[in-house]
Amino acid sequence: MPSILQSLRAAACVALLAAAALTVACSHASQALAPSALAANPATYDGQDITVTGMARKPNARQMRRRTATIYQLCDSACINVIEFDRANVSAGSQVTVSGHFRSSFGPRAMNVLIVGGRTSP
Repeated sequence: MPSILQSLRAAACVALLAAAALTVACSHASQALAPSALAANPATYDGQDITVTGMARKPNARQMRRRTATIYQLCDSACINVIEFDRANVSAGSQVTVSGHFRSSFGPRAMNVLIVGGRTSP
C-alpha cells in the first residue's frame, strides 16, 4: 500500500506533466491575423502557423504535383496569397477564414503565401 508521501509525489508529477503538456499545446496555437498585418511585416510571421480572415479574390483551381489546389488572394486593405488543398469551393467576394503555414517567400516568385494543407516547403 503506498504511503501518503508517495501518493503526494505521484499527484505532483501528474500535475507537472499536465502543466507541461498544456504549455506546449498553447505555444503551438495559431495566431489570428488580418491580411494587412501579414503584408505589412511578413518576416515577423515567416514560418509560423496562423489563422487569417479576409475576402477571397481571384480564386483559381490548379493542378499542382498530383493534387489540385485552389489558389486565391485573401484581402482586407492589403492582400496575401493562399494555396489551399483542403477546400475547392472558394468564391470571389466571400468572407473566408483559413489556418495554415505562412511563408514570406515561396518558390522563385511568390511572396506572402499561406499554405493550407499539403506541403509547406517550396
